[in-house]
Amino acid sequence: MDKILQKLKSIINVAKKSLTATGVLSTLLLLLVSCEDFVDIDPPRTELVSATVFEDDNTAIAAINGIYSEMIRSNGGLASGGTGSVSYLASLSADELNFFSNDQERINFNNNSLAPSNSINTNSLWGQTYKIIFNANAVLESLSGSNNITEPVSTQLEGEAKFIRALCYFYLVNFYGSIPIAKTTDFQTNTSTSKATIDEVYVQITEDLLEAQNLLSPEYPTSERVRPNKASASALLARVYLFNDEFEKAGNEASKVINDNNYSILPDLNEVFLANSAEAIWQLRPNENSLNTNEGLQFILASSPVTSFGGVAMTDNLVAAFESGDQRNTAWVNSFTDDVDTWFYPFKYKIQFEELVTEYSMVLRLAEQYLIRAEARARQGNVTGAQNDLNVIRNRAGLANTIASDQTALLQAIQQERRVELFTEWGHRWLDLKRTGKVDAVLSLVKTDWQSTDVLFPIPQSELEVNANLLPQNPGY
Repeated sequence: MDKILQKLKSIINVAKKSLTATGVLSTLLLLLVSCEDFVDIDPPRTELVSATVFEDDNTAIAAINGIYSEMIRSNGGLASGGTGSVSYLASLSADELNFFSNDQERINFNNNSLAPSNSINTNSLWGQTYKIIFNANAVLESLSGSNNITEPVSTQLEGEAKFIRALCYFYLVNFYGSIPIAKTTDFQTNTSTSKATIDEVYVQITEDLLEAQNLLSPEYPTSERVRPNKASASALLARVYLFNDEFEKAGNEASKVINDNNYSILPDLNEVFLANSAEAIWQLRPNENSLNTNEGLQFILASSPVTSFGGVAMTDNLVAAFESGDQRNTAWVNSFTDDVDTWFYPFKYKIQFEELVTEYSMVLRLAEQYLIRAEARARQGNVTGAQNDLNVIRNRAGLANTIASDQTALLQAIQQERRVELFTEWGHRWLDLKRTGKVDAVLSLVKTDWQSTDVLFPIPQSELEVNANLLPQNPGY
């Protein structure tokens, strides 16, 4: 035991020198305590624990639950739905949200004028996401070193950890471009790793998702949709293939989810973001007392955006993007008016504070799969099939069938539909503008100082100071 403690203390000293490492410092401290006390104390249900306490199925499941708890914690980063999340920050960077408060670092996201020292970029996006990757790697290593986990549980948890890792790398590569790939918990290795190319990162993402798809159960491991299943891997894989122009594969993966009887497009827009809705492929369950989702907390305006929790409101051009008669403009958009001004805000999540949690944070949902397959079919010249998929989403919103009848018009219609269906969810608009090559044309019209190099965020300066292998910095910084 003393040797374990000495090794962990040594790792912590190394960790203090790097943000990729310090992003997991709290986890290491937790492991340090666990190593001292695990004989006498059962681990908390949502606490990530080391391999030394993977004594049975329950402790292994507690480890994976600890990752989900970390992902959803208030304002924590990537998946939190708070002011450090993908949904919040990428919406500011695109043309969906305007920021009204006086936090200069979030103003810089809104103005696309990030500095490599920006602490939100450094901690919430880069550091927190690599922390989740570290935790997923820790689970994988723990599973491989344990003989006490039943095979079905071990298989499911390995699939979940690889799925989580793939999700994190998907956002890292889209935000930063070339990035280091960490597949171990060894800090000496991780803090000296060179950047992988974008193609290499996508190879890793695809490999993880294909393995997760084979490992995960078709059914959810609990009565809720808060841990990923096989369809979750297929849904994310469909997106990855779309982003890599592998359109036949994208359509095939999306079809697997669309044809799964566990999922359906809900006719009532107000039910889509409820806990365990039929449209949910994977959700995260809030874990803050008296709070539903962080998205609801940050986006809903009970006062002007200057004094609201999130400090944001919808941009004028997003408000104007909805067609006449689009029921999403009624169900998913609301407004606050004071004596002078009116601001519009996303209203997909309708609750801020309430003891009874009825809304879960949506990560993957069925509507995106229809839009993925519509685009994949259009890219392959299947106009009728693309129209049919697009019309499923349009008709649910109360709109008539699309009039687009050729490939070019249909692709434009699909991008428009993605904008008004997926707005302020998981950075879809930001990523769509970049992958379709429209980002300069669109954002140069609405951003005062837009530069083409703003399509990537800067690698944190603290990372470059520790690991010279991460050089060069992204262009423009």
